[in-house]
Amino acid sequence: MRLLVLGGTVFLGRHVTAEALRRGHEVTLFHRGRHGAGLFPESEHVLGDRGGDLAALRGRAWDAAIDTSGYEPADVARSSALDFGHLVFVSTCNVYPAWPAEPVDEDSPVWTEGDDYGPLKAACERAAEEAMPGRVAGVRAGLICGPHDNIFRLPWWVQRIAAGGDVVAPGDPDRPVQLVDARDLAGWMLDLAEQRVAGAFNGTAPPGRTTMREVLGAAVDATKSGARLRWVPDDVLVAHEVEPWDELPLWIPPDGGAGTWAVGTDRAQAAGLRCRPVADTVADTWAWLRAGGEGIGDWRAENRPRGLSPERERELLRV
Repeated sequence: MRLLVLGGTVFLGRHVTAEALRRGHEVTLFHRGRHGAGLFPESEHVLGDRGGDLAALRGRAWDAAIDTSGYEPADVARSSALDFGHLVFVSTCNVYPAWPAEPVDEDSPVWTEGDDYGPLKAACERAAEEAMPGRVAGVRAGLICGPHDNIFRLPWWVQRIAAGGDVVAPGDPDRPVQLVDARDLAGWMLDLAEQRVAGAFNGTAPPGRTTMREVLGAAVDATKSGARLRWVPDDVLVAHEVEPWDELPLWIPPDGGAGTWAVGTDRAQAAGLRCRPVADTVADTWAWLRAGGEGIGDWRAENRPRGLSPERERELLRV
């Protein structure tokens, strides 16, 4: 298959490209050249900014495209007018106005207006579908993790637990979480492209599949640090004004985020999305970190969680 990847050198896009090449596809990467320009020398690299001139891609044809970097509807409309037979567009669960306050599924209403991240992604989905009616798979990704993670929520936990000692573990240890390995998502998106599957899908693990205890326990096992998980109740964390997602990644008080880990995935599962055990993802993330964490300095560094400071953690452990 002749495949165009819009992005293709950072985190999810990097895994898409690696898997596409492993499958023997002929891959063209369109990116700005700011990150991972030296990756995948066997692929064609076309440098450019999707918000600017796409002339280097016009007059050419691909069997399919995977868009990992579409955030502005006008940009997605222009790129979706290029010549390819099928498009897999990476969207987000933030397209649902009800989420994360309430559970959602793949038929839940999406934003129809607004200029924040979620409404813009919903508008991008519409722009792609208008350009290519019936030939778009919109993958509404959940929390993506695994090696080369440039958002750093799961890696923060792995690094903290690797440091050992008493670790503040948030809330109910049996609270379900939904994490999807970037490699599983990448392989499945290629399946959708190869099979020309269209529709809207929630690209994350099935609800109830994994608990916070299993995630953090897997980090204790993988790092062999002897860290001791000290579970601190939600109400204590709230009373001490702990910042959800920022000071404690993957944690959000249930009062404001009851639907965070309750995203329905029936359609994605029926279309073939399968997720590896979270222990494998955690172990591979630790191996990547031990090897130097290539890509840690990527462009989203400013959006990463700061995590609990040692002083703040000691304060919570004394409660």
